[in-house]
Amino acid sequence: MISAALPVYAYDYDASDFAAEVISYTPGGDIKFDVISFQLFNDPYTALGRPSRVTTVHSGTSGEGVDAPVNPVHPAWRAYQVVTVGTGGQLTLKFDHPVSNDTKNPYGADFIIFGNARIHTLDGTSWSSTSNPEVVQGRGTIFAEPGIVSVSADGVTWYTYDQTSDPRADAFAPTVGYEWDDANDLWGAELDPTRPLDPNVTVADTNEKTVAEIVATYGRSAGGTAFDISVFGLDWIQYVRIEDDPTIGGTTEIDAVADVSCCGDYRHPQPLGDINGDCRVDSADLAVMSAHWLADATGNGDAGDVYPDDSNMVNLLDLAALAENWMRCTFDCD
Repeated sequence: MISAALPVYAYDYDASDFAAEVISYTPGGDIKFDVISFQLFNDPYTALGRPSRVTTVHSGTSGEGVDAPVNPVHPAWRAYQVVTVGTGGQLTLKFDHPVSNDTKNPYGADFIIFGNARIHTLDGTSWSSTSNPEVVQGRGTIFAEPGIVSVSADGVTWYTYDQTSDPRADAFAPTVGYEWDDANDLWGAELDPTRPLDPNVTVADTNEKTVAEIVATYGRSAGGTAFDISVFGLDWIQYVRIEDDPTIGGTTEIDAVADVSCCGDYRHPQPLGDINGDCRVDSADLAVMSAHWLADATGNGDAGDVYPDDSNMVNLLDLAALAENWMRCTFDCD
């Protein structure tokens, strides 16, 4: 069992946040088997749904049945959690909705791929059932098996990320299931797999940092490798393909693919009365409305307008809407 402190916030799970359908899977070579279950890592359906938050400890036989939180040095590694693309292989997944190039998405990221990359520990030891996140340190290097990523809106026309300049699947940043609660010395709230990691956080930032310190740099993000579809000039995509890269010496593993969430997206519409666009109706909106009381509500979208979004002009100055939805929140609610 995983002990957890009472979360201050929690990710609001929705199955549609993740790839929902396997379109095709061509298993390549070099697919290994799970040393506990002896099952091959060849089940593509493990790549659907949310990324793993808990896995088992595999240091010898004594910890085989012990649950441990997925963290930067101990990724998901079981055959029921990840699928191997394999040498020469490929995996194509589909979302049940269009994944938009939303300008409000954090850091411009639109979707996130979770693999099972891991940070090397400073002393070279593996994570065990007795490992302490406040003691075990990272080395500033990563074990990764990067795969080639392509996207498509219709499943016919594909766009491939550059192998030398763009992100890759099963690379930095390793998945983290939960935050570390320093005050109580235990794993705390679940981290958000739809929130991309700050791109300023790099592998080098893990050097001589404890696992607890590394987790803290993630903020509320569960990690993963984030991708921006605007590099192809696309408004949306619905398919993601991961292929083996023949130039690397490993085999890419995939745990999950997530749609990045933001205020105002298909699942988090702005409530009426949300004047400042943060998906909350609160005193900040009242302050804006008060400052512009009786202002002209017929803007044309020009840069000089107080409210450039014409579709919300009437609602933004509607006191009744603000009052009726007071304290309503649809995204990032604490």
